[in-house]
Amino acid sequence: MRTGWVRRALVVPALACAVLVTSPSAASAAFAARAAAPLTVGTATVAPATAPTTAGSTACVLSLTTSYTVRISWTASTTARVTGYVVTETVNGVARAPVTLAGTSAQRAATKPALQTATHAFSIVARTDYGWTAVPATVTFRC
Repeated sequence: MRTGWVRRALVVPALACAVLVTSPSAASAAFAARAAAPLTVGTATVAPATAPTTAGSTACVLSLTTSYTVRISWTASTTARVTGYVVTETVNGVARAPVTLAGTSAQRAATKPALQTATHAFSIVARTDYGWTAVPATVTFRC
């Protein structure tokens, strides 16, 4: 009965060694040659709106004008797929909420106290349908 136990005790380690010796090892590979190809990366920029103007705005007389209209217009961006323009107006240093426009002009009625000036600065940014934007075109109107 003792010999059966010893035999079993020797068979288990022998089978474990046989499995380790006969099992396949991990695959590996080495590359001896390299190939280099020229790589060029093109970048595109979105053309900005050009020639922003406030032509057509109300002519202001400092002491008399309290209500006036500010008109802005610009030449469209030449980049394909421009879907609109984000226009941000700042009045006397205070920015208003940006407005997205499909066209190339806008106007706004404004008021100011008599004997005071109001400076309107506009930033016009072209935006494409894929989310790229141009550098801003700017124009200022003072009343």
